[in-house]
Amino acid sequence: MTNESTDQFKVWAFLKRNVSLLTHDEYRAGHVGFHCSNTRRLKAIRGYTVNIHDESICLGKRLASSDMVTVLCEPKGFLELWDGFPAVLFDDRRRWIEAGTPEPTRATDRGLTIDPDWTMSDGPYLFDRVDSASSQFRSYHTRMEETVIVPVMRAETRPCKLVQFFRLAPALSIADFKREVLQRYAPLCGSMTGLNGLIVNFRDQDIDAAAKGYYPDDHWCFTAEGRAFRKQFYDLWTGAIELYFDDLECFLEARKTHPEIARILEMERQLFDSLWYVQVDENVIVMPNRSAPPAFYYR
Repeated sequence: MTNESTDQFKVWAFLKRNVSLLTHDEYRAGHVGFHCSNTRRLKAIRGYTVNIHDESICLGKRLASSDMVTVLCEPKGFLELWDGFPAVLFDDRRRWIEAGTPEPTRATDRGLTIDPDWTMSDGPYLFDRVDSASSQFRSYHTRMEETVIVPVMRAETRPCKLVQFFRLAPALSIADFKREVLQRYAPLCGSMTGLNGLIVNFRDQDIDAAAKGYYPDDHWCFTAEGRAFRKQFYDLWTGAIELYFDDLECFLEARKTHPEIARILEMERQLFDSLWYVQVDENVIVMPNRSAPPAFYYR
């Protein structure tokens, strides 16, 4: 796998399950077991992972009890707002919004034809429906501006993936905040022992950056209710860092033994108004490829 830097269009889509039909684990099975078999075939997709949270509301207390991990103002009920988030990569915004257009994908006795079984019709049953009469579902699609600090190395075992959500301190401008995180904070965190990958993501401040063009103009997400629904969620966090370790104990040990942990802790107090962690089960559907696209058809 390559992790070369390129200006790709990255989208996280936070999704709440259809609670009237599915438990959290049933949603996991439906999303990863079936839904991904169709969404992995989106045209020109360059990477696709599905991250399902582990439902642990005690993680923050456990991490904070070590005195080596900062946990600040975790939003109450945050895990109740979503069950998982797919993360997709495309080369640019145009390819993202055109990804769902049909293309020939099945060889038949008539040659290469559009696959009639390619469907996204399970969405309203899998996800949180706007209402019982609608085929639309609620979601938080947001564009993420990513910077790979440490390329992800995935072993042939389930990794411990932590998503470190954060909100900038009110005294900082977004430009100053990004500079401090990328130039000072992230390189320090990237030097932790046992780290298998670190990616910094800043949420695009335009809440429509991923939704506009992808959804029709009359979609629920652009209504007053939809905008208010999405904005309330987005206001909770400015971005998130993806951290990969063999297990949670490796993360705690890496923080404890870091030679500049005091500096890291002080920077966290200065940079962040909120800071908390969610452990997720990452399912790699299409291995992320951040290298330049080839000059031929590829999937």
